[in-house]
Amino acid sequence: MAEKTDYDIVVIGAGIQGAGVAQAAAAYGYKTLVLEKFSDAGMGTSSKSSKLIHGGLRYLESGQFKLVRECLAERKTLIKNAPHLVKLIPFYIPVYAHSTRPAWLIWIGLIIYSIFSLKPFTIVKKTHWHKLDKLNLKNLTTVFKYYDAQTDDKKLTQAVIHSAINLGAKIIYNAGFIKSFPHENTHQLIYKKNNVLKTITCKCIVNCTGPWVSETQTKILPTLTIPSLELIAGTHIIIKQPINCGIYYIEAPDKRAVFVMPWKNNSTLIGTTEKLFSGNADDIRPTENEINYLINTYNLNFNCAIQRADIIESFAGLRVLPISDQSVFNKSRESLMVNNSTSPALITLIGGKLTAYRASSEAVLNQIKKQLGNPHKPSSLSTKHIAL
Repeated sequence: MAEKTDYDIVVIGAGIQGAGVAQAAAAYGYKTLVLEKFSDAGMGTSSKSSKLIHGGLRYLESGQFKLVRECLAERKTLIKNAPHLVKLIPFYIPVYAHSTRPAWLIWIGLIIYSIFSLKPFTIVKKTHWHKLDKLNLKNLTTVFKYYDAQTDDKKLTQAVIHSAINLGAKIIYNAGFIKSFPHENTHQLIYKKNNVLKTITCKCIVNCTGPWVSETQTKILPTLTIPSLELIAGTHIIIKQPINCGIYYIEAPDKRAVFVMPWKNNSTLIGTTEKLFSGNADDIRPTENEINYLINTYNLNFNCAIQRADIIESFAGLRVLPISDQSVFNKSRESLMVNNSTSPALITLIGGKLTAYRASSEAVLNQIKKQLGNPHKPSSLSTKHIAL
């Protein structure tokens, strides 16, 4: 006779991916527990993104059409399910005589993007350029305007985890995962809470620990081989002066794309950088070089120069990507799922975009169904139709 387990599924990590998996699992009827090392959901990298719900216009350049199409579909779903958290906002792309990408190339990209998103784009009339938040007009040749969405990533993550709780999931905060090992057809999982070790059992573990995913994996038996990964640091700064027209998609001196966007309390958010990070994920901080890079990029594109004293906040997060020979710009942003095919089930979710968290979670749930079968009280509720 099979041993009774405490949970069907234990999700480790309550970032946006872990929150999404917990919501999908609970909606389907699995008895679900989330273990989170911080005191609330979305306290790690999921609160340190560029705050965008978008298809990723620049990913068309590296041929990631499937990802762009999926993300734009997810954008539509999130606008419907969380209109108070996800809002469409104008984006402006200024093109200069010296810009790396000519206007005709951006025009083609926007045509493809508008077909996928069913949202048109326009070319801003030259007579309106002076209204664009003191944008640098010297050698400016074209300004494109299109629409994508903005969110508060931390609030969105917490809304998803609250939805999971309302659907029956349980979450334990300030819980340090220690290790797990198999016993018959279950995982024996040990975690620490208030300096007390606790043991629970489950049929499936889902590792959603973001930048800590490799470290977490070493604590889980049986061993599941995951690809070699690298961490890419992304820094943002917030300045005290506002912008009013929308989000600007500008080009940095090294030809990378940087966003300048309105943020809370009449401030402006600028980011992001992309720098290989080799330290401890707990120690990620903005560097002075990254901060100066963003200041210089802003000053090249706007006629209202800022300096270090204008920064009221800065933060840095980590993106997890499989190691490859491609540049960071061209690497795929699709999530990667790795799983075993035996019992007890073990699934690891790596990377992925904030925008596509729900689609990634549904993919994980489909794999869980294959390995665990139906729960005792299955539900037909789809996260696509759950308001946040």
